[in-house]
Amino acid sequence: MFDLVQTEETTGVIRNGDTITYQHNCIDDLSLYDEMCKIRMIPIEACKPYRQHDVDFVETERMPDFRALFNEATGEVMPTCPVNATYSFKPHDVVFADQVAQLYRSTLPVDNVTVVDRLFENGLKAHRTVVFNDMVESVSEARDLVRCRFDIFNSVNKTWAFQVFSGAYRDLCRNTLVFGGSKAYHQKRKHTSGLDTGAMTSKAISGLTFWSDAKDAMKLWATSPLSLNDFSDILAASICRDDSLAAQTGKKEAVNAKRLNYLLHRFTEELPELGPTLWAGYNALTHWATHTNETWVAEDGKERKTSTKGAKAHQVERQREDLVRALTESDLWASYERKAITT
Repeated sequence: MFDLVQTEETTGVIRNGDTITYQHNCIDDLSLYDEMCKIRMIPIEACKPYRQHDVDFVETERMPDFRALFNEATGEVMPTCPVNATYSFKPHDVVFADQVAQLYRSTLPVDNVTVVDRLFENGLKAHRTVVFNDMVESVSEARDLVRCRFDIFNSVNKTWAFQVFSGAYRDLCRNTLVFGGSKAYHQKRKHTSGLDTGAMTSKAISGLTFWSDAKDAMKLWATSPLSLNDFSDILAASICRDDSLAAQTGKKEAVNAKRLNYLLHRFTEELPELGPTLWAGYNALTHWATHTNETWVAEDGKERKTSTKGAKAHQVERQREDLVRALTESDLWASYERKAITT
């Protein structure tokens, strides 16, 4: 989650545990990666102690089959296991430099943007969001503004595939909005020698023509009726379905009660502003995906947390966004869109 209000307090580098966030408004500002995280591979030498004439010695021997990941910006070896000498990856600074070049070649409004650069796990993972502030649309009312955004995810240790996707950002609630189907562009590729991040980024940028479909979809959702019971049925059949619990209990259908209760709670929180609509349901989902460590009060009066014990927030956010994206491109979601069109 990040705040797109450009103030002196929100612009700059913020450290939170092993996450570093840098918010700014210039797409070719790659200083976070240039100054903190330029990962390259270097040879490894093994130390072999031996004793001769009652004297201890150490000799070094090159390990031709392995390499270490080295951060040129800090002069430190990355805290990860040695990698195979044939290991292939694209460093963060190279990936995002490709993006900058492609954006300048496009017709997108790059002069008025908000950029959020994030490093995770000592630089092993990176995420860049570019929000195009001039690509803005009013959805349910004049002040309910959403803006087009473009994301890239990368890792140097193969824990994340290279991934590009388009989406939106809602000003009122600071929700990160994700879409599926024709309303978005979403591609991911494993780090192999054939990975062409520049070509994928270029294709993603040209695919931002999705914005017209996304705007139409959001406006449709804002006028699509959705009751609390209907939303509960959607959740039970998708995001809150718990197949492992069903297998344990022998029940055909089982739900994650904690998740279901929270999302229904969020839906009721959206109702005063958005009404009982598909748009309210969608924003309940994106709030859950974006705010990964929120405390709320359940119906029994007890405080609950939305966090997943032992999980990293950025990993949880990615997983939840994937679930929301899959739901919005499902036949189940489309059936509720069709109800609005036919009524």
